[in-house]
Amino acid sequence: MAAFEGSVADETALRESLAALVNVPAEKVLLTTSTTEGCNLVINGLELSPDDEVVTTDGEHPGLLLPLEASGVKIKKARVTELPASDALEAITAEVTPATRLVALSHVLWLNGHVLPLADIKRVTGLPLLVDGAQSVGAIPVDASVADWYTVSGQKWLCGPETTGALYVADHESLKPRMKSYFASVRTDATRLAVVHLGHTMVAGLRVAVADQPEWGFRRASELVARCRESLIAAGFEVRTEAGQGTLISFRVPGEPVEVVKAAYARGVVIRYLPDGWLRASVGWWNDESDIDRMIAALKAFPA
Repeated sequence: MAAFEGSVADETALRESLAALVNVPAEKVLLTTSTTEGCNLVINGLELSPDDEVVTTDGEHPGLLLPLEASGVKIKKARVTELPASDALEAITAEVTPATRLVALSHVLWLNGHVLPLADIKRVTGLPLLVDGAQSVGAIPVDASVADWYTVSGQKWLCGPETTGALYVADHESLKPRMKSYFASVRTDATRLAVVHLGHTMVAGLRVAVADQPEWGFRRASELVARCRESLIAAGFEVRTEAGQGTLISFRVPGEPVEVVKAAYARGVVIRYLPDGWLRASVGWWNDESDIDRMIAALKAFPA
């Protein structure tokens, strides 16, 4: 009994720390294994039909896009990936029709690092808003309360264990979950929607990771992103990520993207190639200027 009570207390403490991080009440947060699970919980719980429309973007990760496709709903993708970030709001709201039941998109687009204006999207459309927070929580300041549902990834920018995450739910009664667990019969807050129980080590690991986030982390990451972007441009490379955006930088260099990534890795630099042919660097508060310099040197050295 004591072990069970301790587990509940640890989960409650984790939910409280995650809620504080994204500026929402703890009773509206449940633990998940990933942002994908969170997206599935919401999309399935809304009981969408083929007659419904969902507006999303052309820059979404499969973690959100695949649950939408599986629901059978009509998906409308606003073309924002190649647009200036300032034009995203107009492109997204232009896809809304009387049949639109949900707006579902990322806070930070994984393909170019652009930050979408969530509060403006919610205000202009007046529609329920589901946000994929995989590339935002821990990377930039987040106020999840502007959305109806906001997913959190534990293993990305929070640097926590794999298969950890959370979901903010503004009104848990708005969802009719198709999958139910023991929690559904004994809890009366957002946690009634939970379908998994995170292991003690996962909960403990994520608690430590959240507590380890420095108060200066967002500022430092922003400074390093600006430095990285400027260095890439100065080196003559094409950069798609705009100034003042998220912590992902999308860029192009001469050569086959896969080979560029391999060559950089051989020099101790980890970047990735994207499905649309661009490359991407992830810059966090834990990096420093020497990391950026090493990346630029590795890119300049390709294909030598």
